[in-house]
Amino acid sequence: MQSGNWTSGVLPASLRGQATRAMLSSVHLPWSLDLPDRAAHDCALAWHDLGGCALIECRSAPLSGHRDGDDIRRTEGDHVGMLLVLSGEEHVRQGETATRLTPGDMLLWDGGQPIRFEVARPLHKVTLLIPRERLGRAAGQRGAVRLESRSGLGALAAGHLAALTKIAADIPPGHAPLAADIVVDLLGRLVEPGPAPAHAGDLLPRLLSHVEAHLDDHGLTPSRTAERFGVSVRYLHMLFSATGTTFSAHVRARRLAAMRRDLADPRLAARSVTEIAFARGFADAAHASRAFSAAYGLSPSRWRALRRQS
Repeated sequence: MQSGNWTSGVLPASLRGQATRAMLSSVHLPWSLDLPDRAAHDCALAWHDLGGCALIECRSAPLSGHRDGDDIRRTEGDHVGMLLVLSGEEHVRQGETATRLTPGDMLLWDGGQPIRFEVARPLHKVTLLIPRERLGRAAGQRGAVRLESRSGLGALAAGHLAALTKIAADIPPGHAPLAADIVVDLLGRLVEPGPAPAHAGDLLPRLLSHVEAHLDDHGLTPSRTAERFGVSVRYLHMLFSATGTTFSAHVRARRLAAMRRDLADPRLAARSVTEIAFARGFADAAHASRAFSAAYGLSPSRWRALRRQS
């Protein structure tokens, strides 16, 4: 999904209902709408890709609909939606939660669970669709949750989400993931507050030790490491930026150093370069060889041969 805009108002009245159904299901996950095909329905959508999250602004005349098992099975990926009502009124029911949303109200809903909605008055809302894995520990929350949106971190999250509707189109692509990460970080703390992150001076040494102890782990990724230490991915990257590198670059450098030691170790002479690369966490031997050559000026095989001669 890239950026786009659509309005039913440019279509003949008899086609608006059918087009609204198709566009909502395309942009905003598959939905079943209680809307006749030939209904003259008014709807306008604007959407933006924010580094894997989708920001969707919707203006709609009254209507109702739902997502059931068939709609969920037609959905690509597993998402949660963070919804903020800007004007109008919407009623949402998911599981045991039934809520009436008016301007300023915010709701977290689960894209993997059946849900029903009704737009009671002409609605203007914004939704951030978030891949579930981006939420870390908070991803375990299932069903709809009404979020505090008028004080504390909730007010900050609501304000940022509302501001994104005005500036998303002008955010450079390289900055788009950060724009979404700010909301995701705030949402994670609203749903799963947890302990405050450790001070950077205490946490960074523990992160470095963790990397050294898990170089062979193919799951040594920023998201999993951040979850393990109870911090956001953005906070993890901020810690490593103070060292002049990134988390991924540090992991790659330490894996290459370990690979170089292994290639020089006579006890591992029977192991191939590919076996050593895999054992040090590289998922692709060709990539490991290119990275090794770029770092040390010699291919892994050439390095090993020279070490055997010395």
